[in-house]
Amino acid sequence: MELQVELLKMIQQIRFPLLDVLFQAITMTAEELVIIVIAAWFLWCGNKQLGYRVGFAFLVSTVVNPLLKNSFRLERPIGIEGIESQRVHTAEGFAFPSGHTQAAAALWTGLMSFVRRPWMYRLGGSMIVLVALSRMYLGVHWPMDVLGGAAAGIITALLMNKLFDLASRRKNKYLLLWAVIPLFLGLFLFEDKNYVQPFGALLGFWLGYLLEERYIKIEVSAVWWRQGLKMAVGLLGLIGIRVGLKLLLGTVFPADFMVSDLIRYFFIGLWLTAGAPYVFKNCNIQYKK
Repeated sequence: MELQVELLKMIQQIRFPLLDVLFQAITMTAEELVIIVIAAWFLWCGNKQLGYRVGFAFLVSTVVNPLLKNSFRLERPIGIEGIESQRVHTAEGFAFPSGHTQAAAALWTGLMSFVRRPWMYRLGGSMIVLVALSRMYLGVHWPMDVLGGAAAGIITALLMNKLFDLASRRKNKYLLLWAVIPLFLGLFLFEDKNYVQPFGALLGFWLGYLLEERYIKIEVSAVWWRQGLKMAVGLLGLIGIRVGLKLLLGTVFPADFMVSDLIRYFFIGLWLTAGAPYVFKNCNIQYKK
């Protein structure tokens, strides 16, 4: 532990205002809002299959993270003498493994395993390292936390890629339930919103994937202004679901009732993969011209 404290102090010796801003921006690239926008662009405008792969890898990894945190229950460096912590509102729960680093590793490993180009390997590897470094620079994680997060994210993404490939070869999308069903058991073990929310999104994402592939089948390519329109309509829908459902369910359930989080994030996942594409298709937003 003393070695880790000294390593954090050494990293923080280079601190100055411009780096504070830079590393806060880097850490934000591994947060929910940014990754949702990235996934939405692939699913609606870029490459659906890549969007599905990255989405499943990220969501499964995000569900696994609180499982690991609640198993190891290690404390963060916040409050340790000589360590300055910033952006602490993104540092909920236990320390190991780092959720931001795990999210970045799952996202970029998914992208690297699909694109398989030298520039993507360099970009993806750099982003994983930079997010890990940002969590230590901001004083919210130990070195072992970011190493564990990187390993967990990479392993989860590679396993999900294998499962996705198997489901594609056998033309059986229900095989993806091998990743969903075991995680369902965690709902009975952990009363943790950081588990319930991503699991709800994963369940909705999977169901929407089935519906879109079978019934909707949108064309993602389009002229630039239609792509912009799709993103605007889709993201407004996401905001409506996230905010509107929270207000609506808040009138029915207590504020700390986990089922409301499960329902809300289920519809967020469903909107990403099926709801928004359905709107695009039926409002003629998807077409190229």
